[in-house]
Amino acid sequence: MGSAIYDALYQGPEVISMNMTPVQIVYSSLFARWAWVVQPRNLMLFFCHVSNVLAQSNQLRRAFEYQVEQGKADEVRAVGMQAGAGAVGLAALVMAGPRMQAAMVAMSIPGISSFAGAANGPFTVHFWAPMSKWLISGAQCPPARANFLDLERPVEKISIAQMSALTVTGFFFMPYALLVTPINYVLCSVNIALFGSSAWHLGRKVKADFLS
Repeated sequence: MGSAIYDALYQGPEVISMNMTPVQIVYSSLFARWAWVVQPRNLMLFFCHVSNVLAQSNQLRRAFEYQVEQGKADEVRAVGMQAGAGAVGLAALVMAGPRMQAAMVAMSIPGISSFAGAANGPFTVHFWAPMSKWLISGAQCPPARANFLDLERPVEKISIAQMSALTVTGFFFMPYALLVTPINYVLCSVNIALFGSSAWHLGRKVKADFLS
């Protein structure tokens, strides 16, 4: 949230990542829900993620306006249509989720049925919130290089504020994921990855701007 507000105030729209920003919106939406239902309930985390959804949405608006100014209105329109189709598909899956879960549990398939019915299984936000965080790690780095999308991003397009925030987030969420109910090992592992990938980009930016 803080990094998005900082960049909105002091950085031009050309630094906004069209990969990272939509992922941040989805990620914070899921984590706001997770913070509300996890035990103990984390209201501070809930309000932080709601604020981040608003801040990142503003950044996405700025990025779209910039792309239109650059004569890329058709590309922006295509992205909007894809996002709308994705939202409709996601809503359909959420609505069908309870029936799908009940059916899979009733099948009594060893391993699969118990996983489907678990408190942190694939039909719960406890599973999908950390999965969205895996997308954040992926949004930072091409598939041919460690399955990341942007590992060699030009340093002039790296935001120190954003990468600093993500590095700190990964560091503190590693132990926190093991202190909540239900314990979330997926969340712990993804924060290890998030910490490493964000620290990599932050180090590249600091080296280029201050040590070269």
